[in-house]
Amino acid sequence: MVRVSPSGVTGNGDAEDSHSQSSELTAAQIIDLERSQIGHDVHDLLIPLMFAASANLQAALRSADDPTTAVGELAPLVDRIAKSDDWLQQALALARNLLTQIYPPELDQLSWLAAAKDTANRIGGSDCQVVWDVDPASPVCDSNWNRDQATTAYRVLIEALRNATRHGNAKTVTIRCQPDRLVIVDDGDGFDPAAIDPNRFGVRSMKGRARLVGKTVTVESAPGGPTTVSMTL
Repeated sequence: MVRVSPSGVTGNGDAEDSHSQSSELTAAQIIDLERSQIGHDVHDLLIPLMFAASANLQAALRSADDPTTAVGELAPLVDRIAKSDDWLQQALALARNLLTQIYPPELDQLSWLAAAKDTANRIGGSDCQVVWDVDPASPVCDSNWNRDQATTAYRVLIEALRNATRHGNAKTVTIRCQPDRLVIVDDGDGFDPAAIDPNRFGVRSMKGRARLVGKTVTVESAPGGPTTVSMTL
């Protein structure tokens, strides 16, 4: 069984987090952690949207079938249907993001850079600007880039973006694709590395996946930000 020892979260890039030092993740444990997070997202985010849309549509259908419903009362029914459609669109977007977490099909259809830009824009949405700085000598521009390393870099990028937007409230994320590393910097709230939960899924997953392909991930942050995630290439 492959075993990985994630490096620690640092505030200055030098000091190792003692909790991370003492914890090790196997490949199977990484998969279990990801399954757990996906399960939580399905239960807490996806299912409520679908349930609300279904309940709303059922109520609208009951009103539409009620012979006592006046023509003037149809407008609220249209509003119900429109709201249900909005919830279903949110559920569809969430389902697509979950699919990307499980397996990035975009990498079979697009170049790494094109797929990464498309996904980054979807995660950032209208609330977060994503800025790219790409060195042509970076492996991300190489069509023959090792598949396992490319997939890992893609997953690290996604996790960093999700953390920046979901937890850090970032308004701008800068992604630097350099010859020797991938760097993601966000202007979000940041956090105290010493206070981070050693079982926090996102950080452990990024580090563990990188180790599986012979690379490393470091995370630097401080209260008030910025937060920098860096993966060696």
